[in-house]
Amino acid sequence: MDHPIRSAFSFFSKKYERILLIILLVQIPLLTLYFFFANYMYAVVPNFGTAFSAADIYNAYFMIILFFVAQIPFIYYWHYEESGEEKPFRLAILQSVIRVFHFFVFAVSIGALITLGLAVFVLPGLIIMAMFISAPLIAITENKSVWKSVRESIQLFKRHHWKLLLLIIAFSLIEFVLSFMVQVFILNITTSYLAVVLSHLFINTIFFPLFYLTLAFLVAKWRKDLGLYAIEESSVTI
Repeated sequence: MDHPIRSAFSFFSKKYERILLIILLVQIPLLTLYFFFANYMYAVVPNFGTAFSAADIYNAYFMIILFFVAQIPFIYYWHYEESGEEKPFRLAILQSVIRVFHFFVFAVSIGALITLGLAVFVLPGLIIMAMFISAPLIAITENKSVWKSVRESIQLFKRHHWKLLLLIIAFSLIEFVLSFMVQVFILNITTSYLAVVLSHLFINTIFFPLFYLTLAFLVAKWRKDLGLYAIEESSVTI
């Protein structure tokens, strides 16, 4: 817990089989739905020659909703593993199914604010995202409403705003650069759109879980330092 980023990567590698199951059952279907949606939007929504089209805005909004919803089973699994619960994977899937609509409504509402901020100017959108990004995690670990977790999420943002912003920006930039490089490499071999989509799908299945776990360990450490939450010591060797 003293080294959250190292703990996240260690947890990811040691629990990869279960994490892979969540990726196959939850993340890949959601990402596939997202790619179909994005492709459809760019096909039917007209582009009037502006820097950002309406399709870009819809695409960003849908991606943000997916980001918040897809994290739920990963965070539940992390929480139950760290708490020493029996059958953490089964519990994580069960609770995710039970509470998915609750988190979906939150994602739709907050996603609209974040997208608006990104459309006006990128930085406001990132700030809004950093303010609310910890709320689902807090709601899961405390077993309470995500709306009641917003206040504490904002409190954490006030104390660690630069760290949260840097985390979001760093993962986004690394994912973007890697995706671009892989896309260029693939297009030099084949012009298949499916190959490009599959490459992006593969990269996202790695970066999303790593981001969720890094955020989870960071937030747990910050809350523990503030006396807000004391998670049991992880069995993962750090």
